[in-house]
Amino acid sequence: MIDLKFVLLFIIPLLAVALVFYFYYWYKTIKVQKRLIESLANEGSLILDNKTQEKNDDIRSRSWLRKKMNYAGFESVSAPYVFIVISITTGVLIGGFIVMVIESPLAFVSSVLIFSFLPLLVVTKIIRSREEEFNLFLKEIIDKVTSMMKSGVGFEQGLRKSIMTTHSKFTKKVFDIYLNEKEIIGEDKAFEKMFTLVDSKELRIFYLTISIGKSSGGKFSNTLEKLRKTLHDQGEIKQQITSSTREIKIGTYMIIGIVVFIFVLMNSSLNGVLYEHFFGSDNGRLQLFFIIIWVAFGLFINNLLTKIK
Repeated sequence: MIDLKFVLLFIIPLLAVALVFYFYYWYKTIKVQKRLIESLANEGSLILDNKTQEKNDDIRSRSWLRKKMNYAGFESVSAPYVFIVISITTGVLIGGFIVMVIESPLAFVSSVLIFSFLPLLVVTKIIRSREEEFNLFLKEIIDKVTSMMKSGVGFEQGLRKSIMTTHSKFTKKVFDIYLNEKEIIGEDKAFEKMFTLVDSKELRIFYLTISIGKSSGGKFSNTLEKLRKTLHDQGEIKQQITSSTREIKIGTYMIIGIVVFIFVLMNSSLNGVLYEHFFGSDNGRLQLFFIIIWVAFGLFINNLLTKIK
C-alpha cells in the first residue's frame, strides 16, 4: 500500500508543477497563434508592426504581477509564470512537510494557501531594497547636479557626469534609459520606461521638476535645490519614524517572549500536561499550528500598521 505521506510530499508537488507548466505552454501557444493570425490579417506578414508591439508591451506593463516582477529586477516575459510555479511549489512542499508532523488535511490545505504567498513576501522585500538603494543614490545625483548647475554647468552635462560617477549599478541602469533614449523616443517616454523599473515617488518628483524647469525656459537650479533640501528633510523624518516604530516592534516581541515563558512555567507546574497535549497529540499539534499562524499574522499586521510612508 502506498504511503500517504509519500504521495503528499512528492507526487502532489510534481503533479502541480507539471499542471502549471502545461497550462503555461498551452497559453503561450495560443498567444503565439493569436499574434500570427492578427499579423496575417493586418499586414500579410509574420512580423507585428511597431504600434501593435508597443500596445502589447503596454498591456503587459499594466499587469500587477508584471509590474512587481519588473520592480524586482525580473524583466523576462516568462517571469510572472515562473513566479506562479514557484509560489505553488513552495506552498505544496511546505504543506507536505507540515502534514508529516500534524497529519491533518486541514493543516495541509491551510499551509498550501498560506505559504504560497511566501515568495511574494520575498519579492516585496527585494523591491523595497532596490527602491531604497535607488532613492539613496538619486539624492546624491540631485546634489551633484545642483552643485554643477550653480557653477555654470548645464543640466544635461551635469546629469550625465553625476550618473557616470554614481556607485549604484541599478541607479545607473535606470538613468541610462534617459541618457540613451530620450533623443529617440522623447523625454516623457524615457521617464515612463524608467518608471517600469523602479517604483520611486522621488523619481516622479524629479521628473516633474525637470519638466516644469524646462518648460519655464530658464535655469531651474533653485528648484532642484529646494527638491534636494526636501528629500534630505524627508530622509531625516524617515529615520525618526523608523526609530519610533522599532520600539513598538520590540515591545511586541517581548510580549511573545513572555507568553512562551508563561507556557514553560505552567507546563512545569502541571507536570508536563501542556507539553503532552500540544506536542504529543494530533489535536494539540493542530491547535499549536494555528496558534503559531495567528501569532505570525498578528506580527505581520503590526508591521503594516507601524510602517509609515
